[in-house]
Amino acid sequence: MADLSDHNFQQELLAFGDDLVSQTRELIRNLWQNGTFLSQLKEDNTPVSEIDLKCEELARDRLQKKYPHHGIIGEEYGTEKGEAEFVWTIDPIDGTQNLVNQIPTFGTILGLLYQGQPVLGWLDFPILGDRLRGGVNCGTYYNGKPVQLEDLTSDELSPTDLIATNCPATFQRGDNVEDLWKILRFHPHSRIYYDVYAHNLAIRGAVAVMVEYNLKIWDLAATQALIKGAGGIYRELGRIEESGQPTRYHVAFGKSRAVELVAAAISG
Repeated sequence: MADLSDHNFQQELLAFGDDLVSQTRELIRNLWQNGTFLSQLKEDNTPVSEIDLKCEELARDRLQKKYPHHGIIGEEYGTEKGEAEFVWTIDPIDGTQNLVNQIPTFGTILGLLYQGQPVLGWLDFPILGDRLRGGVNCGTYYNGKPVQLEDLTSDELSPTDLIATNCPATFQRGDNVEDLWKILRFHPHSRIYYDVYAHNLAIRGAVAVMVEYNLKIWDLAATQALIKGAGGIYRELGRIEESGQPTRYHVAFGKSRAVELVAAAISG
């Protein structure tokens, strides 16, 4: 089996991922523009919509046909061949709460793990028309243009260096709300940008660092690959493992020095 040291195979994977998220974008836009789609709350009180389900079904079908020996981990339909050398991660709609409220900042996340490590990723925003793609050893691109993060020029955050984080409800799971207050006390120039849209901002350097708690592998694999491809860093701040449940990760990512400063403020 080919591996990622094979440049041609890497380019094949990138081209396949590009085509796949283009197809999911078309599906999502058609359903969104139709304006009538069903949604409901899952057992964890997070929403799932008809669009989430159809999008993941499409992605799984394409992946199984193209790469039958690869594994798949998806938010809505679970894990297949999770121990395979190559494993794709799918979050068909990250930001379903935004989708059902007609807020267009939701997106599709597609990632690829190689021997357990995130190596490639795609963040696609069907309504905004934006896309990040790339990863480790091939660079990160935003709408076709290379992204290269520039680190802070000093050992402190300035008023123009923004911290992005998630809403209090995200921190409440696992009783981590105090960490949110630590972030806000540390740097008053902080913003709550929800879900994958904030990942987009951090990878492009629009915000200096993103801090998010209780993420699953399908939320973060693509971002981890993309942030490294852009020259930033990804830092795991903690994890929660519960029997029978996916591991939940607390993470910070973005410009290297900004991530270190915020991680120190949270742990201090």
